[in-house]
Amino acid sequence: MASCIQCGKTAIVSVGGNPLCVDCYLKLVQAIQIQYDVHAREANYLMDEMEAAVGLYGLLPSPRFEVYQPMVHQGPLTFHNIKVDQSVVGSINTGEVQRIDVAMDRIKISGNEELVKILKKFTEAVITETKLDAELKNHIIEQISFLASQSVLPKGKQKSGIVKAVLLGVKDTVSTIVSLSSLGIN
Repeated sequence: MASCIQCGKTAIVSVGGNPLCVDCYLKLVQAIQIQYDVHAREANYLMDEMEAAVGLYGLLPSPRFEVYQPMVHQGPLTFHNIKVDQSVVGSINTGEVQRIDVAMDRIKISGNEELVKILKKFTEAVITETKLDAELKNHIIEQISFLASQSVLPKGKQKSGIVKAVLLGVKDTVSTIVSLSSLGIN
């Protein structure tokens, strides 16, 4: 039997004519996956930068490259401001929720506690709403994330036209869901 060229254990596969054992092959596959994820994130970032430079979002090739994100946390997630129950963790984009949470921290620092309360209440209501499918829930969370990030920018840097359009979109979407429209957030 052939020996692994890396560690000398019994080889089970040959990669490029080089025999590898189970452990070394696993490490190779993991390294390839990490490289792919780095390149996918970079490509997604560059597409986001191009859209931001033009001021129009969603025009470049969609969907973006998928990046593997293992779910490590099993219990309820509590960011600094937003609580996410375990039952919905797999159906929402927790990265967007984290962006909202970070923006809420920045809003708190600026002294707008009322906006933080509204964002918290609305985001948690969207996350727990059972009448929304996962895709629509994630669209709304992305829109909340965009609005929250815009609210912490200086007045001259905010994209007020896009903010108004996103606000109207969110309002139209949630107006059909009693539990969300009854929050009294306009």
